[in-house]
Amino acid sequence: MKINQTKHPGRFRFISLGDVHLGHHQTPTTKIIQNLDKYCTNDRVLKDVDLLIITGDLYDRLLHNADENVHHINAWITRLLYRCAYLDVVLRIVEGTPSHDRGQPRFFLEQAVNAKVKLDLHYASKLEIEYIERFGIHVLYIPDKWRSDSNETYNEARLEMKKQGIDKVDFVIMHGAFEYQLPSIVKEPTHDSPSYLAMVRYFILIGHVHLRTRLDRILAAGSYDRICHNEENPKGYYDVTVRAEDDHDVVFVPNSGAKRYITVECAGLDTKELNVTVRNAVDGLPKGSAVRLRSAPTDAAAGDLSEWATTYPHYDWTFAAVKSEAQRTSVLDSFLKTDMAQFANITPESIESLAVEELKRQGVSEAHLLNCTRRLKEIVSGLH
Repeated sequence: MKINQTKHPGRFRFISLGDVHLGHHQTPTTKIIQNLDKYCTNDRVLKDVDLLIITGDLYDRLLHNADENVHHINAWITRLLYRCAYLDVVLRIVEGTPSHDRGQPRFFLEQAVNAKVKLDLHYASKLEIEYIERFGIHVLYIPDKWRSDSNETYNEARLEMKKQGIDKVDFVIMHGAFEYQLPSIVKEPTHDSPSYLAMVRYFILIGHVHLRTRLDRILAAGSYDRICHNEENPKGYYDVTVRAEDDHDVVFVPNSGAKRYITVECAGLDTKELNVTVRNAVDGLPKGSAVRLRSAPTDAAAGDLSEWATTYPHYDWTFAAVKSEAQRTSVLDSFLKTDMAQFANITPESIESLAVEELKRQGVSEAHLLNCTRRLKEIVSGLH
């Protein structure tokens, strides 16, 4: 890496954000853009940044010119282009999930030409490796769902590396999910983290899963703003400074203005109890927040929703029905109804073969499989 040609020689600084979902139906686009300009894409932040990375899903859905959100988005993109040009920020964008981005980030390229903005800009809509001469780095780009099989995607990336005569890339910018980011019950192709970590020298920046995580040098910033309930975790972006391969600082910068989504549990509450519970829950809640009341359809909360919407019109109100106790199936009931004879017994003698079978079913690489079985043997031997 050429850290002598960065804004502050001796260190290379970049910020990474993704899953912005402009045009979303629940969180206003104007609110998301306001938070971007306030906490991230402003002169104060960008003046010391060498590289700005957007890891996909900048858009939430296909937008048409008649949608007023388009004009807000295009104005923000234009401002960002001018800022990056003026502050000498390199801008890189990768295509996200097809049902979200739909190729719309091409507007960055078109507007840069139309407005005659001169900046170092690249939008990756295919798997490719770019050499950024200025920083002396090879960057691998992988859009979401590039291939239906994640192993095919990995093999194609390795082939591109071979073509360029390199055994490692410096950075990977991608949209998708690694195996550790999703529970095993989610049937979605995932990438193998050990395989990708072995091919990258510095960091992997990935979007798609809205929960922020970090595994070794894999940085998943999660979604930049909140767009639905059950996303109460902090939102924001990663700010990274690299001085050497093993000398870097990684900071998560929160989006303090992210829209609030709260759920108020109201099951079994009468009108008086509901009044106290809801008023306490919304006390001090910022305007524009989303409030969900959850109870059985026969409870008071279901009938009083319109009254709360009238009392507090500056909040978004919804109702979520939950099953009554009589309708619920307990975990114990599920076990009692399950024929356990169909499952093999897990013993110190059988666990290795069972684990190997499952790992192979999930498409785990041979290298990762060897590491897992070796560690499993160590654990089992320690139990004797």
